[in-house]
Amino acid sequence: MKNACLLLLLGIFINTKSHAQQYLISAQITGFEDGTKFYLNDVILDTNIDSAVIENNFLSFKGKLRAEPQSLWVTTNAGQKFYYFTLLMGNERIDVKGDIKDFPFDLKITGSKTQDMHNKMIALTKEGYKKRSKLVEEYQALTGDSAKSKGKAIWKVIARLDSLDMLTRMNFVKQNLNSYEALDALFYLKRDFSKDTISKFYNSLNSTFKNTSYAKRIKTFLTVGDVLETGDIYADFNGFDRDGKRHTLSEIKGKYVLLDFSSTYCGPCIESVPELKKISQAYRQELAIVSFSGDAGKETWLKGVNRDQPQWLSLWDGKGFYGETTIKYGITGYPTFVLIDPKGKIVSKWSGYYDGAVLKEVQNQLAKKQ
Repeated sequence: MKNACLLLLLGIFINTKSHAQQYLISAQITGFEDGTKFYLNDVILDTNIDSAVIENNFLSFKGKLRAEPQSLWVTTNAGQKFYYFTLLMGNERIDVKGDIKDFPFDLKITGSKTQDMHNKMIALTKEGYKKRSKLVEEYQALTGDSAKSKGKAIWKVIARLDSLDMLTRMNFVKQNLNSYEALDALFYLKRDFSKDTISKFYNSLNSTFKNTSYAKRIKTFLTVGDVLETGDIYADFNGFDRDGKRHTLSEIKGKYVLLDFSSTYCGPCIESVPELKKISQAYRQELAIVSFSGDAGKETWLKGVNRDQPQWLSLWDGKGFYGETTIKYGITGYPTFVLIDPKGKIVSKWSGYYDGAVLKEVQNQLAKKQ
């Protein structure tokens, strides 16, 4: 009987421990039709990891996350409109309550100290974001002869809002340094603080947070030195191709190199592929394209490679958005293109994509060579 009790207690302990290692997102949200499908998106992997259908104003997600708290998005499309809210959580329970009109910033989200800190950041920045979004809508609706002057005025206001948002986030980092939210924000604000200040922040972290991946990517930024800009000599790097063979950038000699920093599910990255294929064919004698993936997961990267079938070298190093190469080249969004001349000098660097932009820049730089 004693042994049976011990086994029963052990079973309860194991079951409780197993449950504690899972996440549960329980949401009561009004305003959506039954059957509306929601997705849980892993921001680091840039992929959906779960889905759920809302029924009687209720939906839930359950599963297992990585050991550390991570950034997640809950998203859906309803009535041709995109809805989302953000989470910063680990394997714990989160409760969400609200209405469709509360998306994305006014839902009540409770249950986690990490999420509470994320909520605090949202509360500080949401009004500015709402104003910015409204101004962008006004700008997009402009027509007529006065559109240019009105648009210029609107973007001046947006620039002021962006500056205030940056200052708010910087102050938040200073005041809440030993938190996942602050360390996450610090990484994205790393070029807005001086390196000396970031170094002081890092050195002042307590042991709990200094040993996290959030802090380690800050250390990587401090280690790699200054971010490369136009006019600098390129930094060599290595990665694996789809067959598992390691390559270095320095293998390519005597040609221009167009670095394409991208990720599998980035819409503009996908749109740029046909143009990159044209460039690869038209200028294969004098230019080599090298794609470098920001995907953290190998399977995600390979899905993109198999989908796009690039006719050039596509590399992956498994470190995602926080690896030495991505940080050294100052990648803050995808796609980012870096054009290097045959002598190893960066002659152009830009982010984003629209039809014809990459081809035009390549042609301009090659014309200078002539």
